[in-house]
Amino acid sequence: MDILTLCGALLGIVAIVAGFTLEGGRFLTLFQVEAIVIVLGGTIGAVMVQNTWVKFSAGVRQLSMVFTNAKPVDRANLTILLEWGHKAKVEGMLAFETIDPEGISPFAKRGLELIANGVPTAVIEDALQRELDAYERNQMAAARIWLQAGGYAPTFGILGAVLGLVQVTGHLLEPAQLGQGVAVAFITTLYGLALANILLLPIYGKIKARIDSELRFKKLYFDGLLAISRKESPQLIEARLVADIT
Repeated sequence: MDILTLCGALLGIVAIVAGFTLEGGRFLTLFQVEAIVIVLGGTIGAVMVQNTWVKFSAGVRQLSMVFTNAKPVDRANLTILLEWGHKAKVEGMLAFETIDPEGISPFAKRGLELIANGVPTAVIEDALQRELDAYERNQMAAARIWLQAGGYAPTFGILGAVLGLVQVTGHLLEPAQLGQGVAVAFITTLYGLALANILLLPIYGKIKARIDSELRFKKLYFDGLLAISRKESPQLIEARLVADIT
């Protein structure tokens, strides 16, 4: 689990609350139900309007990626590819028909199946490249709901400020009501800015980083499997791919 995400979000929130308190503000002043409804409800609604249900639900499911560690693109993965390359050299491509699929990613498994079936290298490259492109296209399309939300939240914060000021102008002759209206106005703006810059935009950035990491993982196996299909030696495969590992 990636606890840095949780720690960062908590630190940002605590910093704002602590700064407000140190300036003499009352802690409970920051909690305005009206502001939460305006910013959160408006932001979610706008994002739903802009997207299909499939894309919206996929983006919400991606939230789990923020709290999970990225797949390592390390020496262990390269070693697996070198072992497969050696196996192909010694036993031939048909050896992959009986390989134990446990622990092998679906992407790599599909590549091995194509190799075992004697599919030409050009066809394997085309099929796997299409899968890579589809993964990136679909994942980034879903992830963009967080970027969109990060853009809408400050706008609804400003909208809430306008509504708060409208409330104030409606109670100019009632000084007791002015404070609540002004508080809602400024706190709603604060919610919009904080939600966008502490949560929504950083969540988008981390999801994008996770997608990039997964693409690097798949690309390593993509290049390795093509090299095996071309019957390259393990030494040549290692020389070609060693720069891609971390």
